[in-house]
Amino acid sequence: MANTGIYKDPKKSAYSIEYYDSEPERQFMDFLEQSEEVVKWTKNHGIRIPYFNLDDKLAHYTPDFLIEYKNGEQEIVELKGSHMINNPITRRKSQAAMEWCKKRGIKYTLKEV
Repeated sequence: MANTGIYKDPKKSAYSIEYYDSEPERQFMDFLEQSEEVVKWTKNHGIRIPYFNLDDKLAHYTPDFLIEYKNGEQEIVELKGSHMINNPITRRKSQAAMEWCKKRGIKYTLKEV
């Protein structure tokens, strides 16, 4: 997906800018900024989740968003286009992220856009 850019002056991020990789990501940033349930969010979280790629070699995946809600819960959200949602590598990354998040008490959501 094209349409990369800079999201300027987010109020709920610790950073003065956030980068987006697609128009759906930019729209999701707008949603997070407007949501009364969201306290903080960022794409610049530094989380790298290990998984095994299609060659069964160890790789790392950086999920799209880390979100914190008013109730203290945290969630990692990965946005994927419908053409990628059932891709084998997406499934591997998603499974690894679910396990990683479960161990840390964080919710994981794979969101089709």
